[in-house]
Amino acid sequence: MDAQPAVLSAVNSGVDSCEPLHKVGRELRAGWSHTNPGEEEHEHFAALWAAMEFRLQDGTWHLVLGPFRSTDDSGDLVSRAVGEMAPAVFEAWATYAPETTHPLIRARLHHLLWVARHGTRPIEHLRSAVHSYRDAAGALLTKAEKHLEALVPPPEPGGAASFEVEVARLAAADALVLAYGLAAATRQPERTDIVGEMIALGQAALAWKPPSKDVLGRMTAPLVVSTHDKPAVRPLLERAVDEYCGEGQFHYRVEFLEELRCVVGADEHRDVDEQIHRARMELADSSTGFRKLLALEDAARHARDSGLTDPLDEVRRTQQKIGRDELPMKTIGTPVPLPTGYLEAASAAIDAADSMEHALHLIATTPPTMSDSVALPSGLLSLPTVYINPNGPVVTRTVGSDSTGGEGFFFRQHVFALDVHGLVVEAQLDRVRDRFRPTAEDLVPFFASPEHAPETRMRGLARAFEAFWEGDVDTALALALPRLEGMLRRRFQAADITVITHAKGETIGQVQQLGSLLDKLDELGFPAPWPLVLRTVLGNAEGQMNLRNNVLHDLVDTPSRHRAALALQIALAVLLLGEEPPARTGSADSGTRMPLPWNAAADQRLPFPVPDPRAHHFVTQYADMHDVVAGLTVPSGIPQSAATVLHTSRELLRHSYFCYEFSTVALLHALIAMEIVLRAKIPDSGTKPLHALIKQGKESGLLTERQTEFLHEGRKLRNRIAHGQRAHSVMPPRWGAGMLTTSFTLISEVWAAQPTPPATTDTYESTGI
Repeated sequence: MDAQPAVLSAVNSGVDSCEPLHKVGRELRAGWSHTNPGEEEHEHFAALWAAMEFRLQDGTWHLVLGPFRSTDDSGDLVSRAVGEMAPAVFEAWATYAPETTHPLIRARLHHLLWVARHGTRPIEHLRSAVHSYRDAAGALLTKAEKHLEALVPPPEPGGAASFEVEVARLAAADALVLAYGLAAATRQPERTDIVGEMIALGQAALAWKPPSKDVLGRMTAPLVVSTHDKPAVRPLLERAVDEYCGEGQFHYRVEFLEELRCVVGADEHRDVDEQIHRARMELADSSTGFRKLLALEDAARHARDSGLTDPLDEVRRTQQKIGRDELPMKTIGTPVPLPTGYLEAASAAIDAADSMEHALHLIATTPPTMSDSVALPSGLLSLPTVYINPNGPVVTRTVGSDSTGGEGFFFRQHVFALDVHGLVVEAQLDRVRDRFRPTAEDLVPFFASPEHAPETRMRGLARAFEAFWEGDVDTALALALPRLEGMLRRRFQAADITVITHAKGETIGQVQQLGSLLDKLDELGFPAPWPLVLRTVLGNAEGQMNLRNNVLHDLVDTPSRHRAALALQIALAVLLLGEEPPARTGSADSGTRMPLPWNAAADQRLPFPVPDPRAHHFVTQYADMHDVVAGLTVPSGIPQSAATVLHTSRELLRHSYFCYEFSTVALLHALIAMEIVLRAKIPDSGTKPLHALIKQGKESGLLTERQTEFLHEGRKLRNRIAHGQRAHSVMPPRWGAGMLTTSFTLISEVWAAQPTPPATTDTYESTGI
């Protein structure tokens, strides 16, 4: 294989750059874009561009750039390892490696060839990579110094000019780290020389104005964990500890002290631990608010783990002196417009009840809409979270961004859904008050009717409702939450589910508290989504509302009234779920019939459908559903089978007035129609799976990028539901109508589109990239 002049020119374009890999990558991409697929020059551009885009992740080189990623069995793009590249790619790397001008580019190519174990003597690639990385470090540092000398006047720290210098210095540091890693892993004799170069660069970084902590840290980190090289790095760390001792630098001092502790002898550990503690306390003293609290938490953790008893007491006393007013806690709100008539429809459902008992039973048995998925959406940024008890103040839990695999994110979505639902319950309870004017004495007989609700305890619950209607939220919650826990425990006892733990050794016997009861809700047989509702509102896991602990342990100010309404609804649900509805005292319109208790539905025969109570949150009557689906017109000319499915989809959405979950089924039916249309438009579709049809449709020009992305997302949703990975979620009618409108439009667009046959052989299949 011969090097192509245009490709070689692009590879050598980074000789004068502070970021050679990035500049060369851009030049190679431009050359790849402006050459024809199938030509040798195009293939060389592709192979070299791919080499510039590999990234080292957790010790493994992966290719994450879109055009070069591979596809799994489901048609989804996944990163690609070096060994998965085609042999022609390795040959291209081997051809251009000796011809490159910049040593960092040469080092990258030889390093990848070593990882791929290419050739008869792969070790030669490793040695060339080590040698080239060392040369690259020197070249980049020289480039940085020349760039700095050419700037008149000298650049300001943090400015654009100094940024270029810092980039080159960091690239030099990274090159030495890669050289060290290769040499240490294979016991190359150059290892000792590389360590010397790393120490020298670290010393230089301390002498720069200002010193570069990032370069210094890159040099010390790999040496600290190496048993062989620890002694060599100690003087550098001691100098770094002395350098970073002023205000604003204590966190750097702590980092280098912790590294120093790793290299000193065991007899010196306590002295270094005390230095670390003093540095952490200095950092806390120089901070305010949450930053100070977190610094003290770190100091306490270090003192505890190091056995420093007196310093630990010092931290506790300092921390307890922080007042709530020193913690800048603010509530960040996001306005959420409710659908027109949302609360009015909720109140209308109460107006249709023929008695107070029926109204309260309606509230008790109308659950919120909840999703039961726990998969974090692709591409969603999830930040680490800190939970703080401000009464301490003390950090109660620190949660990493990926500690729960996305469960915390969905708990937060559940809390949002419940807050919206709480507004509905608040409006309904207020309507009960306005219409029936109940007192605690009126409520007690109804509340005490189930066997698990003794009258002596239900008087407190009745008083909670009375306090809520009087505007005393604190009293309402203080009365309702303990009664809720008591009712839940009695329901477990009535269902023969154990709620006690016997004494064992020194451990005394116990009655299980709320947390244990919430873990056993599925055994109680409450219908979905009530177990999820109770866990989200009362539980204290990441992202949950933790309402019971926050209120009863005085961790928050007075909660909002709609959250108090939510707690009262849950108390009603625990009280009345599974109980027979109260006897009617008069006739009521069929459109306002009560929802069935879950254990009676199997034997009930209905002469006509019963409206789903949740539908009244969005429409007031079935006739209003006509306006919701009015824009869903079946496209003309599509295959009759697809038209029939789309008609069914539209009717399912219309009838979600009677079965709310029909909205999701309607969307899945629209995807069936889409697959019918794709099979009709794509030749030789046969029995190909949907992901293959989508891929073929995109490659033929039938589908645009937007259409392809929509179809893949729909396909994944369908698969998760079909394979039992996710139960049917539900959506409000107008949201469902919006998604169906998109599906109807997409089907119309695809049916009208004409495929564009590819002019040349597929680029990546011909190169293997």
